[in-house]
Amino acid sequence: MERARPNSVSPTSRPGTVLVLTSVGLVAMVGMMFLVFETGHAMAKLRQVQTASDASALAAAQMLVRRQSSSAANTTANQYVTDYNGLSGATLTLSMPPISGPYAGRMGYAESKVRFDSATPLLRLMGVASSANLTSRAVAGYCSIAAAELVIALDKRATPGLNCVGNGRLTIDGGCITNSQGWGVDENGASVLGKVNGYAGNIGSNGSFKGRSFKICGGVNNPAGFQPYIPGGDSPLKCRAGLYPDPLINLPTPTVSTGVVNIDRGRIRISATAHKGTFNPGIYSEINVSGGTVTLNPGIYVIKGGELKVTGGNFNARGVMFYITTNDYDPNTGLPDANDRESSPLISGAQRGGASVTSDATLNALNLPSSNPGSVFNGVLIYLRRVNDMSVSVAGNATAGQVTGTIYAKWSQLTLTGQGVFNTQFVVGNVKWSGNGNMTISASGYDLAKGNLVYLVE
Repeated sequence: MERARPNSVSPTSRPGTVLVLTSVGLVAMVGMMFLVFETGHAMAKLRQVQTASDASALAAAQMLVRRQSSSAANTTANQYVTDYNGLSGATLTLSMPPISGPYAGRMGYAESKVRFDSATPLLRLMGVASSANLTSRAVAGYCSIAAAELVIALDKRATPGLNCVGNGRLTIDGGCITNSQGWGVDENGASVLGKVNGYAGNIGSNGSFKGRSFKICGGVNNPAGFQPYIPGGDSPLKCRAGLYPDPLINLPTPTVSTGVVNIDRGRIRISATAHKGTFNPGIYSEINVSGGTVTLNPGIYVIKGGELKVTGGNFNARGVMFYITTNDYDPNTGLPDANDRESSPLISGAQRGGASVTSDATLNALNLPSSNPGSVFNGVLIYLRRVNDMSVSVAGNATAGQVTGTIYAKWSQLTLTGQGVFNTQFVVGNVKWSGNGNMTISASGYDLAKGNLVYLVE
């Protein structure tokens, strides 16, 4: 009887080898996927921390521009770290001025250091961090850049911020900025959802605006009404633009120490054709000229509680600035005006006036010689106290060089009408063009209005 033989096994056979190799390969693949995922996560977290540091430094520098307190700057910078960049639990160290680096000790700069506890162990393995703590650093500051724009309408609540109600054409040989956040359409006809009711830019009747650039935060009703300065050029209109800061927010309140003559000179009211008079800088309750020949010597003319109104006569004021304020103004301290800054307009209370120049008057801005030395107000023609929102009106048939300088009326409506050339920059609340002729606004020849540009330096 033949004995059963055991199953033979080939000496080269390895049962289960493929399974083992497959398992090892899967583990390696999973590990590689995990490594790729964790590496991406780690790099993303590093970028997030650096972005938070950059943003907080920029936010703090912007607060410096606005002359806000250190505590307010810290609060805002922390918001950019924890809220806007999603790093809840991160620690921010803010130094103004910086305490290290090439900008150490320099005023106008902010140094931000962000520390964040990361739960990503791979960072330690990669040698990126010795512990789970991520740190980043950034330095931001600001410098003053001359504003090329000739019309700057600051009031974001005003609708329209830029309004054409006449049949004429307003030509701006420069840029125009409008902060109005009203609705409308953009330069391509796409809808713009406004934050306030009404158009940000409005073209009515048969009028038009012509300029080198129109930057509007909101939308407009008629993009075709915004025409290029050079015929046939690209559209100068750009909607959905960012809010533009007040370029003259750091312009001080005029005081005795900056050129105000503290002499009460009463009021000027002249209407008689035959009247001739010459007046000197000082403090007036009103300047109202509708006739005669009036000459104003160079200097600062403060008008307390009243208005500047020139509607006729031969009015000649060269090298002057009109500061229009309220009855409680103190020429020695500049108070309460010096505390206005970004304050809202007065609702009631103190009496104040506006400015109206509607004749062929000659008005040239303050321009004290450098040997005097030059005033911080050089180039300013009319300056309304910041919380004074009374209207400003400019009209007439001026020729080049006849009306020059910057008119600064932060919350006021500027009304333009007439024709001719005005070498004037307007920094106002909102603008209404109501003329049936053709007016041109050209550079004043002064390099005055400067916007504070915030940027990263480290």
